[in-house]
Amino acid sequence: MELTYFGHSTFQIETDGTTLLFDPFFDENPHTDTDPSSRDPDVLLLTHAHFDHFSDTEAVLENSDPLVISNFEITQYVQQNYDHDDIQPLNEGGNVEFDWGYVESTHARHSSSFPDGSYGGVPNGFVLELGDSVLYNTGDTAPFAEMQWVGDLWNVDVMLAPIGNVFTMGIYGALHATDMVEPELVVPLHYDTFPPLETNLEAFTEAFAEEGYDTRVFDFGETATL
Repeated sequence: MELTYFGHSTFQIETDGTTLLFDPFFDENPHTDTDPSSRDPDVLLLTHAHFDHFSDTEAVLENSDPLVISNFEITQYVQQNYDHDDIQPLNEGGNVEFDWGYVESTHARHSSSFPDGSYGGVPNGFVLELGDSVLYNTGDTAPFAEMQWVGDLWNVDVMLAPIGNVFTMGIYGALHATDMVEPELVVPLHYDTFPPLETNLEAFTEAFAEEGYDTRVFDFGETATL
């Protein structure tokens, strides 16, 4: 499984010939010069409708034809506004199995609205089973007790979690979430993009190491095999 991190919460996974892109935010993302129209994913997964997770969806769809997976409101918005019919609505607790893997929509303690201010449905995270690996993208969230269920039900190999604070959990909130999920590896997201999200990465790695958790901080634009 190859993971590429474009900064903020935008990342791409390539696994067994399938490319999955999460939360496309390129044009206003200070961590990447990537042109969203250059992306050609097989699957586009959207955790919620805020501009910093959704804003380049249309640009990606203009030059590619992925399956779009998100909550009902977002998939309907994509279908009606972007004339894109290859959608898979997936609300909290729902799951679908594809030939490339399994996806389950999880709770996320956050909010969701489209850039125009209209309602964007309930925000979500995703648990994905890709071959022999399990990845949990928490989405934008604070810790919540049901994360324990994710840890009980799944042997999570990689957890991607926000640490930027203010709009999501910070370092110690993410550590509390990790205590419940007990993943093999934690990869931080959603930090150092805007001034309110400035984060001490050394404090992050030290806090997690003290509790015995492995972490991986990606350079922006880095691709690595996990």
